[in-house]
Amino acid sequence: MESKLFRWVKGNKRKAGKPHPREEQRVPPGGEGTIKLVQGVFSPAEAADVLLSLINDKIKFHTVQVLNLQKGYQEDTSHSEQRIKELKEAKNMVKNLVVKAQLEGMQLEINSVIKIKLTQLHP
Repeated sequence: MESKLFRWVKGNKRKAGKPHPREEQRVPPGGEGTIKLVQGVFSPAEAADVLLSLINDKIKFHTVQVLNLQKGYQEDTSHSEQRIKELKEAKNMVKNLVVKAQLEGMQLEINSVIKIKLTQLHP
């Protein structure tokens, strides 16, 4: 069954024969790419907003994964459960850094790069 995201990615084509701008972008050489997701210096409030939003979205993603896998009654949810635990620990670390920065009148420098690589499916 196709996900909504997959249908959106492959289905947004213009009718006039022109490719959608997203289609004009080619897959990087070797099937690998990087994205600068977050880069800069932020106030404690801005840093908290950016980082906690990202972490909360990942926690939500894994929570939904666990719920969906549990519907199947035989699926292993240990990976998602472990990631939720790790992300909650990361969330606490971020909160501590933000509070420390606020108390000491400092800012937070954040650099986050996502590396993407095409890999073979594992049966």
